[in-house]
Amino acid sequence: AEIEGLIGFFVNVLALRSSLGGSPSFRELLGRVREGALEAYAHQDVPFEMLVEEVAPERDLSRTPLFQVLLVLQNATFGTLDLPGLTLEPLASPSGTAKYDLTAAFAETGRGIAGAFEYDRDLFDEASVDRFAARFQALLAAAVAAPESAIRDLAWMPEAERWQVLVEWSDGGALAPAQGCLHHAFELQAARTPEAPALLWRRDVLTYGELDRRSARLAALLRSLGVGPEVRVGILAERTPEMVVGLLGVLRAGGAYVPLDPAYPAERVAFMLEDGGAAVLLTAERLLDRLPEARPSHVLCLDRLEDETWGEAPAGPGAGPDNLAYVIYTSGSTGRPKGVAIRHRSAAGLLTWARTVFPPADLAAVLASTSICFDLSIFELFLPLAVGGRIVLAENALELPALPAAGEVTLVNTVPSAMAELVRSGALPSAVRTVNLAGEPLRRDLVERIYRGSAGSAVTGVYNLYGPSEDTTYSTYGCEEQGDPRAPSIGRPVAGTRAYVLDPAREPVAVGVAGELFLGGEGLARG
Repeated sequence: AEIEGLIGFFVNVLALRSSLGGSPSFRELLGRVREGALEAYAHQDVPFEMLVEEVAPERDLSRTPLFQVLLVLQNATFGTLDLPGLTLEPLASPSGTAKYDLTAAFAETGRGIAGAFEYDRDLFDEASVDRFAARFQALLAAAVAAPESAIRDLAWMPEAERWQVLVEWSDGGALAPAQGCLHHAFELQAARTPEAPALLWRRDVLTYGELDRRSARLAALLRSLGVGPEVRVGILAERTPEMVVGLLGVLRAGGAYVPLDPAYPAERVAFMLEDGGAAVLLTAERLLDRLPEARPSHVLCLDRLEDETWGEAPAGPGAGPDNLAYVIYTSGSTGRPKGVAIRHRSAAGLLTWARTVFPPADLAAVLASTSICFDLSIFELFLPLAVGGRIVLAENALELPALPAAGEVTLVNTVPSAMAELVRSGALPSAVRTVNLAGEPLRRDLVERIYRGSAGSAVTGVYNLYGPSEDTTYSTYGCEEQGDPRAPSIGRPVAGTRAYVLDPAREPVAVGVAGELFLGGEGLARG
């Protein structure tokens, strides 16, 4: 009665709270919402501003207090109003300003319920809201069809989006058959181009033929000591050509190598040798005093192989695709070293995929600067040898500008922090065509600085690669385009890999929603 003669906009906002606790069915949730709404209507005359003052929430100018999503249901009939000589009808008048993070406005019409969303463009884009609207429609349809189903079991993702996240985006495609074992491509290449340079170290050059002969000699020696399929050989070596000879020799003998870093404490080396079950240890004479007391019975010095004598080595069967190629130790979630066992099939598959992505010109001279205890080294060492390229061996990536062969390097494979320093100091050689970055988050500003060049370099591709050791080095990859304003992503799965982003119930999450990454496919470790 007090406001009957007034003309005004008498609308109040109700703050409603609902709970999804206990995994309710849709019908049960509907009852909860109804009960909560009726209780709130009993206090609908309390001004929202007074409620805010009473609750006194922590204020943030970037959002409204108490709630950020507004639901509007207009169930009063909107029609024309005919007056003498005048007809009135509603006219939509968008304000162009979003008052809340998201407003969902619905109205009853003669054909059902129509709706629209108003959103804060600082938080959402049009595509995100379109997807949200489609999911909301799918959820409502599923709820009406099965009201007794638990909310968590209702199919809220449209079929088109489900196909997109489970198939189109998650499957890297079929992987071409790998060429046998990890070292087989090198053997074929050495037979084709024995005089071509294979490894550059300081001012020394090792040809494919020399690397083939030296690794074959070591393989024969190892076989005479009982090395063969599934037999593990530790290798603790400095970054010299002997290290590469040692890796190839183990593989060609049929064994699997267990890399060890000379900088590791003796206790860690001892644990890895025992846990890895190494039957033989390859090292260098100057490193003998660093070896733990508990060591394999056979210890060979790679720099003194010419002094070794052995009888005729039995030929024996070589390793097959399902035999172990290497066991790399990671720190593990508890800090205790954990061995990751990778089969030849998985490692050779990595090379097969890489050859489809990186052209021979990019692999002409690859910087090998990563410790063999990290799986980035598989790409750096074995990929160039599989395609006739050269390994440019270095202690670390920051040594690149001081290398005699720095001007020949065409591909650098390292972590973003090391690349940032190379770019900052203007030390990226002009011959570098491709930069591969992995192991750390990649920032957009570094991508742009690489493309802008350092010391006249002309980089044509910056790749962001991701993958745990348990999935054979790389699981996803993407080439970051110059000038792209978006933050770098980890890209799409490599061939032979499947990648799914799932929620705690192991269901796919929607586009733009955070979840946990699950990987499957040819690259998975044996254990």
